[in-house]
Amino acid sequence: MLRIRFHHTAGQLMGRRSNIRDVARVAGVSPALASRALNNRDGVASGTRARIWAAAEQLGYRADPHARALRTGATDSVALLVRNLVNPYFLDVISAAQQSEAIQGVSVLVVDSDYSVDREREHIERLAAQRVGALAIAPVGPGDSIELWQELAPNRPTIVINATARGLDDITRVSPDNEAAVRDAIIHLAALGHRRVTFLTSPADLMADHDRLDAFLAVCAELDLEPDPVETALNLTAVQNVLESQLATTTRPTAIVTNSDYTAHAVYLAARTGGLRVGHDLSVVGHDDLPTSGLLDPPLTTLRLDRRAIGRAVAARLQADSSLGDHREPVTLIVRDSTGPARQA
Repeated sequence: MLRIRFHHTAGQLMGRRSNIRDVARVAGVSPALASRALNNRDGVASGTRARIWAAAEQLGYRADPHARALRTGATDSVALLVRNLVNPYFLDVISAAQQSEAIQGVSVLVVDSDYSVDREREHIERLAAQRVGALAIAPVGPGDSIELWQELAPNRPTIVINATARGLDDITRVSPDNEAAVRDAIIHLAALGHRRVTFLTSPADLMADHDRLDAFLAVCAELDLEPDPVETALNLTAVQNVLESQLATTTRPTAIVTNSDYTAHAVYLAARTGGLRVGHDLSVVGHDDLPTSGLLDPPLTTLRLDRRAIGRAVAARLQADSSLGDHREPVTLIVRDSTGPARQA
């Protein structure tokens, strides 16, 4: 478990630790209003909020986590539980979240389920027992662990990252615009003459982003393409092994759409093993536009999005109330040399 702590500048007022009344006095507001601002609640004008935060910074004020825990039943901490910490996408999301002003003064716990439902549930049980104040989770599967969190930690915010989480109430979703991403990728490949497209997806019992698969099947039907959804564990070794077998057949696809630039690396490896040239014999589309994707040989066609904006949106919703609502980050297709005209398999 990675523990990250945010600190304001240390300071003392008249030889003692400053409190909320000191902040209110310096800012020229009531203690109640100062408390609302420092806890990122609604009902505080932006200028007043900035003045209160400046006063808190000047005084080195930091809320007493023990007092807050007694008052609210939760500690002054939040947790980010992701399913694959190896994927650079989640590293960017976490980095942006921890640097966000929305959660200054808060301890952030980062844990990784590594696509294990059992490990995910164990993490949630521990986080609930530690009275973590809010949870952001990129879940494994349809969301059973989210229901466990809601049962063990009622009335604490739940933010779902990159997942559909169908049928669940009292949650806020933050994700890329998956439907637009899949549609743009398939339309691009169809325009290049590809008729049979492989679509990488996690096994049904581990699938969290059902909207991607639904969008894939819908757009293929619309364009009269032959859809080929392939279930695989979404790690490099598993993806490479599955695709090496598929690419060795006489009915191999001419194009593959992945769920991330991370797994697209495995497609390149599988193509190389099979003697195929990416961009010539096989077209590949990624998702995320990692900094390294333009450096691949050939450079990867992918869906670009602001990963750090995802992290900031998560942070804001961890500390604010549900009035912020869901966040769907726009995507843009970036065409590079990994996609080209369809060639006969």
